[in-house]
Amino acid sequence: MKIMSPDSRSRDPQTGTLIRLRGLYPSLKTALRKVADVILKQPEMAIYASVNEVAAVAAVSEATVMRFCRILGFRGFQDFKIALAREMVIPSPGLHEEMAGEDEAALVRAVFQTNSAALQDTLEILEIEALKEAAQLLLNARQVLVVGVGGSGPAVTYVGNRFLLQGFKVLICTDFYLMLMAASLLSRGDVALAISNLGTTRELVETMSIAQDKEARVMCITNNSLSPLARLCNPALITASRETTLPEEAVASLICQIAILDALFALMAQDRGAGSRETLAGMEKAMVQGGVKREPAE
Repeated sequence: MKIMSPDSRSRDPQTGTLIRLRGLYPSLKTALRKVADVILKQPEMAIYASVNEVAAVAAVSEATVMRFCRILGFRGFQDFKIALAREMVIPSPGLHEEMAGEDEAALVRAVFQTNSAALQDTLEILEIEALKEAAQLLLNARQVLVVGVGGSGPAVTYVGNRFLLQGFKVLICTDFYLMLMAASLLSRGDVALAISNLGTTRELVETMSIAQDKEARVMCITNNSLSPLARLCNPALITASRETTLPEEAVASLICQIAILDALFALMAQDRGAGSRETLAGMEKAMVQGGVKREPAE
């Protein structure tokens, strides 16, 4: 099967600089994290500063600043500054600062704005080709194993239900022991999908390693493109969230995970066409026979 190209605008690979930096931050080594701290706290300064000035403020070498730029996907410091300046035209709103001391209506608006911003940020950095590759792998898979723990558990359950609606054979696991056993039974032609915000959970990395050893294809949805999980998986679908410690941000990351899953299933349903509609029709007939749904009117 071949996935049809989704109707979307082509994305500049160097947009969402600060978004990607926040996602990569937990995986940066000490010296690179010093540069990141300077950029995140004083992005306007970095736009007008020279590479040696940024290095001096961060108390690192110029070579470290250049390595930082290359990790973000830029050829050099000048390319990084241009992309950063373009992004700073529309500054990111300080949603959490706005929430403090506001009335109930403002609080509700801020929550919606936080989730909306996370979705928009994810769309900004989403690699459409990687999404198409993931959909293609899932369509052709003999069976699919989906794993996740903690805050990603609801996304695992959600994807299991959606796979069932598509008529695919899927096993979902949120327990480490079951993950290991399921991964040990995979083979060539199978696909393992891990869902993790930070991408550092040992249980998921170990499970994906076993699946890879069994020659299954491994993919993931994560917020950190430099995480151990993302380094292991191909493709890695990257979400975006501004923080990782506050409860409302954990919800925002879950919303982004589900949005990516919905996009995957939309691509798969588009490719299957009539086959997808026939599967849903068969399920509807079974529900009517089981008495849980009325037969549609003529």
